[in-house]
Amino acid sequence: MLWAAGAFALCMLVCLPLFMRYKRQMNYRLAASYKAIGTLCAAALALTAAIRLDPRCWICFAGILLHATADWFLEFNIFVGTGLFMAGHICYIAFFTQLVPPGPLHLICTLILIAVTAYMFFRWRKEIGKIISLYAVYGGILCLMSGCAIACLSAGTLQGQLIAAGGALFYISDAMICARQLFTADRSVDWTIMILYYMAQFLISFSCLMM
Repeated sequence: MLWAAGAFALCMLVCLPLFMRYKRQMNYRLAASYKAIGTLCAAALALTAAIRLDPRCWICFAGILLHATADWFLEFNIFVGTGLFMAGHICYIAFFTQLVPPGPLHLICTLILIAVTAYMFFRWRKEIGKIISLYAVYGGILCLMSGCAIACLSAGTLQGQLIAAGGALFYISDAMICARQLFTADRSVDWTIMILYYMAQFLISFSCLMM
Protein backbone atom coordinates (compact mmCIF):
# COMPACT_ATOMS: atom_id res chain seq x y z
CA MET A 1 0.00 0.00 0.00
CA LEU A 2 3.01 2.30 -0.20
CA TRP A 3 1.86 3.62 -3.57
CA ALA A 4 -1.49 4.63 -2.02
CA ALA A 5 0.36 6.50 0.71
CA GLY A 6 2.44 8.14 -2.01
CA ALA A 7 -0.69 9.28 -3.84
CA PHE A 8 -2.03 10.75 -0.60
CA ALA A 9 1.26 12.54 0.07
CA LEU A 10 1.34 13.93 -3.48
CA CYS A 11 -2.15 15.30 -3.01
CA MET A 12 -1.65 16.82 0.43
CA LEU A 13 1.97 17.97 0.22
CA VAL A 14 2.15 19.11 -3.40
CA CYS A 15 -1.25 19.65 -5.02
CA LEU A 16 -2.98 21.25 -2.04
CA PRO A 17 -0.26 23.84 -1.25
CA LEU A 18 0.10 24.74 -4.93
CA PHE A 19 -3.66 25.10 -5.31
CA MET A 20 -3.79 27.45 -2.34
CA ARG A 21 -0.74 29.37 -3.54
CA TYR A 22 -1.96 29.97 -7.08
CA LYS A 23 -5.48 30.79 -5.93
CA ARG A 24 -4.05 33.43 -3.60
CA GLN A 25 -2.12 34.82 -6.57
CA MET A 26 -5.38 34.79 -8.60
CA ASN A 27 -3.87 32.43 -11.18
CA TYR A 28 -7.13 30.49 -11.32
CA ARG A 29 -6.25 28.17 -14.20
CA LEU A 30 -3.19 26.78 -12.45
CA ALA A 31 -5.02 26.71 -9.13
CA ALA A 32 -7.94 24.76 -10.60
CA SER A 33 -5.54 22.35 -12.31
CA TYR A 34 -3.71 21.47 -9.09
CA LYS A 35 -7.02 21.17 -7.23
CA ALA A 36 -8.31 18.67 -9.79
CA ILE A 37 -5.02 16.75 -9.87
CA GLY A 38 -5.28 16.32 -6.10
CA THR A 39 -8.66 14.62 -6.54
CA LEU A 40 -7.27 12.51 -9.39
CA CYS A 41 -4.67 11.18 -6.97
CA ALA A 42 -7.56 9.66 -5.03
CA ALA A 43 -9.17 8.46 -8.25
CA ALA A 44 -6.07 6.37 -8.97
CA LEU A 45 -6.88 4.11 -6.02
CA ALA A 46 -10.42 3.45 -7.22
CA LEU A 47 -9.18 2.89 -10.78
CA THR A 48 -6.67 0.29 -9.60
CA ALA A 49 -9.37 -1.51 -7.61
CA ALA A 50 -11.76 -1.43 -10.58
CA ILE A 51 -9.17 -3.02 -12.87
CA ARG A 52 -7.70 -5.57 -10.48
CA LEU A 53 -10.27 -6.32 -7.77
CA ASP A 54 -13.95 -5.62 -8.42
CA PRO A 55 -15.76 -4.10 -11.44
CA ARG A 56 -18.19 -2.35 -9.08
CA CYS A 57 -15.38 0.08 -8.29
CA TRP A 58 -15.81 1.57 -11.76
CA ILE A 59 -18.85 3.38 -10.35
CA CYS A 60 -16.75 4.85 -7.55
CA PHE A 61 -14.04 5.82 -10.04
CA ALA A 62 -16.63 7.55 -12.23
CA GLY A 63 -17.85 9.51 -9.21
CA ILE A 64 -14.36 10.72 -8.29
CA LEU A 65 -13.62 11.58 -11.92
CA LEU A 66 -16.75 13.74 -12.04
CA HIS A 67 -15.70 15.40 -8.79
CA ALA A 68 -12.25 16.13 -10.22
CA THR A 69 -13.85 17.73 -13.27
CA ALA A 70 -16.15 19.70 -10.97
CA ASP A 71 -13.14 20.89 -8.97
CA TRP A 72 -11.81 22.59 -12.10
CA PHE A 73 -15.11 24.11 -13.21
CA LEU A 74 -16.02 25.43 -9.76
CA GLU A 75 -13.24 27.98 -10.03
CA PHE A 76 -14.96 29.49 -13.09
CA ASN A 77 -18.65 28.52 -13.14
CA ILE A 78 -20.46 27.54 -9.95
CA PHE A 79 -23.49 26.14 -11.79
CA VAL A 80 -21.52 23.77 -14.02
CA GLY A 81 -19.29 22.76 -11.11
CA THR A 82 -22.25 22.09 -8.84
CA GLY A 83 -23.98 20.03 -11.52
CA LEU A 84 -20.90 17.87 -11.98
CA PHE A 85 -20.58 17.41 -8.23
CA MET A 86 -24.20 16.25 -8.04
CA ALA A 87 -23.54 13.75 -10.83
CA GLY A 88 -20.52 12.47 -8.90
CA HIS A 89 -22.63 12.14 -5.74
CA ILE A 90 -25.18 10.06 -7.66
CA CYS A 91 -22.39 7.69 -8.73
CA TYR A 92 -21.32 7.44 -5.10
CA ILE A 93 -24.88 6.66 -4.02
CA ALA A 94 -25.04 3.86 -6.60
CA PHE A 95 -21.71 2.49 -5.37
CA PHE A 96 -22.60 2.63 -1.67
CA THR A 97 -26.01 1.02 -2.14
CA GLN A 98 -24.45 -1.83 -4.11
CA LEU A 99 -22.22 -2.59 -1.15
CA VAL A 100 -24.95 -2.13 1.48
CA PRO A 101 -28.50 -2.34 0.08
CA PRO A 102 -30.88 0.45 1.21
CA GLY A 103 -32.56 -0.11 4.54
CA PRO A 104 -33.95 1.75 7.58
CA LEU A 105 -30.51 3.04 8.59
CA HIS A 106 -30.09 4.74 5.19
CA LEU A 107 -33.38 6.55 5.70
CA ILE A 108 -32.59 7.56 9.28
CA CYS A 109 -29.13 8.90 8.44
CA THR A 110 -30.40 10.81 5.42
CA LEU A 111 -33.32 12.36 7.31
CA ILE A 112 -31.03 13.50 10.14
CA LEU A 113 -28.68 15.18 7.66
CA ILE A 114 -31.62 16.78 5.83
CA ALA A 115 -32.90 18.17 9.13
CA VAL A 116 -29.48 19.63 9.97
CA THR A 117 -29.17 21.11 6.47
CA ALA A 118 -32.67 22.58 6.56
CA TYR A 119 -31.89 24.24 9.88
CA MET A 120 -28.70 25.78 8.46
CA PHE A 121 -30.50 27.03 5.36
CA PHE A 122 -33.26 28.52 7.51
CA ARG A 123 -30.70 30.34 9.64
CA TRP A 124 -28.88 31.62 6.54
CA ARG A 125 -31.93 32.25 4.34
CA LYS A 126 -31.25 36.01 4.01
CA GLU A 127 -27.66 35.44 2.92
CA ILE A 128 -28.60 32.65 0.49
CA GLY A 129 -31.31 34.74 -1.13
CA LYS A 130 -32.59 33.83 -4.58
CA ILE A 131 -30.29 30.86 -5.17
CA ILE A 132 -31.96 28.88 -2.37
CA SER A 133 -33.30 26.42 -4.97
CA LEU A 134 -29.76 25.52 -6.09
CA TYR A 135 -28.66 25.10 -2.48
CA ALA A 136 -31.73 22.96 -1.73
CA VAL A 137 -31.24 20.58 -4.68
CA TYR A 138 -27.53 20.15 -4.05
CA GLY A 139 -28.08 19.86 -0.29
CA GLY A 140 -30.66 17.11 -0.78
CA ILE A 141 -28.35 15.02 -2.97
CA LEU A 142 -25.43 15.63 -0.61
CA CYS A 143 -27.53 14.45 2.35
CA LEU A 144 -28.58 11.31 0.48
CA MET A 145 -24.99 10.53 -0.53
CA SER A 146 -23.59 11.12 2.95
CA GLY A 147 -26.50 9.26 4.54
CA CYS A 148 -25.87 6.21 2.33
CA ALA A 149 -22.17 6.41 3.16
CA ILE A 150 -22.71 6.57 6.92
CA ALA A 151 -25.19 3.69 6.69
CA CYS A 152 -22.34 1.50 5.41
CA LEU A 153 -21.35 1.20 9.08
CA SER A 154 -24.00 -1.50 9.28
CA ALA A 155 -21.75 -3.76 7.18
CA GLY A 156 -19.46 -4.14 10.20
CA THR A 157 -16.34 -4.06 8.02
CA LEU A 158 -13.30 -1.81 7.71
CA GLN A 159 -14.51 -0.89 4.24
CA GLY A 160 -17.84 0.26 5.66
CA GLN A 161 -16.08 2.31 8.33
CA LEU A 162 -13.86 4.03 5.74
CA ILE A 163 -16.85 4.89 3.57
CA ALA A 164 -18.84 6.17 6.55
CA ALA A 165 -15.96 8.41 7.65
CA GLY A 166 -15.52 9.66 4.10
CA GLY A 167 -19.20 10.49 3.74
CA ALA A 168 -19.26 12.34 7.05
CA LEU A 169 -16.17 14.39 6.17
CA PHE A 170 -17.66 15.19 2.76
CA TYR A 171 -20.77 16.59 4.44
CA ILE A 172 -18.76 18.66 6.92
CA SER A 173 -16.52 20.02 4.18
CA ASP A 174 -19.49 21.07 2.03
CA ALA A 175 -21.25 22.64 4.99
CA MET A 176 -18.13 24.71 5.64
CA ILE A 177 -17.99 25.71 1.96
CA CYS A 178 -21.58 26.92 2.19
CA ALA A 179 -20.78 29.01 5.26
CA ARG A 180 -17.62 30.40 3.67
CA GLN A 181 -19.54 31.51 0.58
CA LEU A 182 -22.06 33.39 2.70
CA PHE A 183 -19.82 34.86 5.40
CA THR A 184 -16.28 36.17 5.69
CA ALA A 185 -13.59 33.71 6.75
CA ASP A 186 -9.81 33.64 6.99
CA ARG A 187 -7.49 31.42 4.98
CA SER A 188 -7.34 28.75 7.69
CA VAL A 189 -10.94 27.87 6.85
CA ASP A 190 -10.01 27.31 3.19
CA TRP A 191 -7.21 24.98 4.26
CA THR A 192 -9.52 23.07 6.60
CA ILE A 193 -12.16 22.67 3.90
CA MET A 194 -9.70 21.27 1.37
CA ILE A 195 -8.00 18.94 3.87
CA LEU A 196 -11.37 17.48 4.88
CA TYR A 197 -12.44 17.21 1.25
CA TYR A 198 -9.32 15.37 0.12
CA MET A 199 -9.45 13.10 3.18
CA ALA A 200 -13.06 12.23 2.30
CA GLN A 201 -12.11 11.35 -1.27
CA PHE A 202 -9.16 9.22 -0.18
CA LEU A 203 -11.14 7.36 2.48
CA ILE A 204 -13.81 6.45 -0.06
CA SER A 205 -11.34 5.53 -2.80
CA PHE A 206 -9.14 3.56 -0.37
CA SER A 207 -12.20 1.56 0.66
CA CYS A 208 -12.23 0.15 -2.88
CA LEU A 209 -8.96 -1.61 -2.12
CA MET A 210 -10.82 -3.54 0.59
CA MET A 211 -12.97 -5.35 -1.99
